[in-house]
Amino acid sequence: MMISSYSYRKEQEHKTYKELLNERKSLLEEIINFEKNIDKKTNEDIEIICPSPEVVYQCNLQYLSELCDLIAEKYNHEFIGLK
Repeated sequence: MMISSYSYRKEQEHKTYKELLNERKSLLEEIINFEKNIDKKTNEDIEIICPSPEVVYQCNLQYLSELCDLIAEKYNHEFIGLK
């Protein structure tokens, strides 16, 4: 089951700037892997998976958006001194 992008953000808020960068790297790897393999699927490869890879991909894109906003906030707070 996937969680909402709001819940994802809440789960990430306690992390440091460096930890958020690692999370972003993991998300990007998943996104890129999906995008590289999307054209390689055939009808024989289709499996019933819940949530589907397409849903996971869409959620990961939303998570990435939330994560980038959070990274910017953490950067400003930790390195610039802005709140």
